[in-house]
Amino acid sequence: MHKKYLSLFGILILPFFFVSTANAQSAVSGHRLIIDAGHGGGETGSTECPTLLEKDANLQVAQLLEDKLISGGATVYMTRTDDSYLTNNDRYTYANKTDGEILISIHFNGSTDHTINYTQGLYAKWKKDINLASTIHNQLYPSLGIANGGLLQFASGVILKAEMPATIQEVAFISNTTECDKLSDGTQVRQNEIAQALFNGINDWFTGKVISAKPGR
Repeated sequence: MHKKYLSLFGILILPFFFVSTANAQSAVSGHRLIIDAGHGGGETGSTECPTLLEKDANLQVAQLLEDKLISGGATVYMTRTDDSYLTNNDRYTYANKTDGEILISIHFNGSTDHTINYTQGLYAKWKKDINLASTIHNQLYPSLGIANGGLLQFASGVILKAEMPATIQEVAFISNTTECDKLSDGTQVRQNEIAQALFNGINDWFTGKVISAKPGR
């Protein structure tokens, strides 16, 4: 009903058992958001989880978040809904053509050290982006039960050239052995936990529970 796409991508059907329980009267109601699932196509992202590529985990979380937001009454724009390859230019150009109020780009971190795991929020322009990054990150940590990687300034074109407040959330390390096992067990329970934490952070933003931060935090 509120779902809008400005590009010709296929729509994936979410499993029925992940219908959102988000409150229909939540603070996201009436707001417009852009959700960007990182990577896609030949750009796989991290391959350090042998049973799940980062690009696929990003999309799984993005779709679950989309469902929660729509159930909460929001309008959602998705940069991709399938395994399409998109450049950064494609992503921010698409975002800037919408009337979206904020942009959330979803990624997982990766490392050849399979013991590392933490959640981290990225921002590009501190005046435009840092408070959004901080507010959403504040819900990912400590709710995901992993370490706090804090906030990091990162000049990615996706969020740097987005006209609205924008953040990349590196939600966890897909390369971590325990995280990889949870994400690839076929239930998407972990993906749903991550999507719920992101939803809670977005809801805080529109509720006015903004977590202010300073550069270098």
